[in-house]
Amino acid sequence: MLTDGTKNVIESMKSKDLTNIAVVTSIGAGDSYEQAPLAFKLFMWTILKDAFVDKNAQESLFLDPAAPGGDLDFVIVRPGGLTLGQPTGQARVLAASEMAGSIARADVASFCLEALEGSPYANKAVCIS
Repeated sequence: MLTDGTKNVIESMKSKDLTNIAVVTSIGAGDSYEQAPLAFKLFMWTILKDAFVDKNAQESLFLDPAAPGGDLDFVIVRPGGLTLGQPTGQARVLAASEMAGSIARADVASFCLEALEGSPYANKAVCIS
């Protein structure tokens, strides 16, 4: 579902000459597996297994060589545990060795909007918490 929808978004963007996109997947997707807490990994292996296959395929639309979205200005955002809490104005980009914590959904949205305006994370996947 995510992969198919993202393919459609990429095609639409290209037909309208749009180039900037922020894609939200999840901590644990792609090369961020080790940053996911153990309890979340248990969900990834079981209940969310199919969803993570889809999230990884979605990311590959941008990150793989010759990917259809590889020529867009993208940022893949992998948030930690999402909360409904009040926005803090803080979205911390994690180093590859850091374990993800939680983050308010509103802070994820703010990070995505800022990334669309120009970002040091252009054409990369980043984990935030």
